[in-house]
Amino acid sequence: MVLDELDKKIIENVQRKGRVALSRISENVGVSHVAIKRRLDKLEKNGWVSISAGLNGEKLDLKLATVTAEIENYDRLSGLLEQFESCPRTIHLSSIGGSKILSILVGEDLSTLESVLGTCYLRTREGVRNSSVEIGNPPKYPKFLPIRITGKKMKRKTPCGTECRKCGRFLEGMCPGCPSTRYYRGSLF
Repeated sequence: MVLDELDKKIIENVQRKGRVALSRISENVGVSHVAIKRRLDKLEKNGWVSISAGLNGEKLDLKLATVTAEIENYDRLSGLLEQFESCPRTIHLSSIGGSKILSILVGEDLSTLESVLGTCYLRTREGVRNSSVEIGNPPKYPKFLPIRITGKKMKRKTPCGTECRKCGRFLEGMCPGCPSTRYYRGSLF
């Protein structure tokens, strides 16, 4: 499937305002709201678009970290991508240049990011040759970030295998813990 001009116009309207009424899109692009609904359903079904809620990192006063890590081999790279894809703090994860991982993660504050980066995140894992980290504020664009809010927190272990209740930084109150576990003490997730 290739995106045609109608698909692009529909996507443009949804990107501007995710909750736009189908009738409004219909007015803007010149086809019926039924045709718009069919097109959107088809685009979503085929994996071309995803309509979801993002969170405004600036309003939540979040901190972001960009991590670039060089990995020793392809098998280890694949394993780390799979492992950290489930981390609720990860908002971007990709391989770059064949042997590196680029990741962006979010934290409630600098102390949390320092704890996560130094204790349980990507750069602390076996097979990571070297890494670099940049910490900053939420981006100007995109304003809304794909932060995963988790409902029931029943797990004892994090997606990366760390146990918060055994972590020194968690026990000393320097880290709120992993949002996917029952031990999470933060307010964001």
